[in-house]
Amino acid sequence: MNDRQTINLEQGWEFVQKGITKLLEGLPEPQFCSEDYMMIYATIYNMCTQKPPHDYSQQLYDKYGESFEECINSVVLPSLRMSFC
Repeated sequence: MNDRQTINLEQGWEFVQKGITKLLEGLPEPQFCSEDYMMIYATIYNMCTQKPPHDYSQQLYDKYGESFEECINSVVLPSLRMSFC
């Protein structure tokens, strides 16, 4: 018996993306805590272990990569360029 509610891609990704943004931007308030991490981890795990067609493993992997690529291009590279100019 499976009591877990199905998490759709849009709903789950919105929650995960907020956590990624909070972590990457280092927002001072409220701080990223272990409860936040556990909720994001559980959401991703549940979304990746849902039965097809609700297994969003590949979509989450792709979106996660896009998020970090965007962060690198918009935050890291400009900062590096400023350091070496």
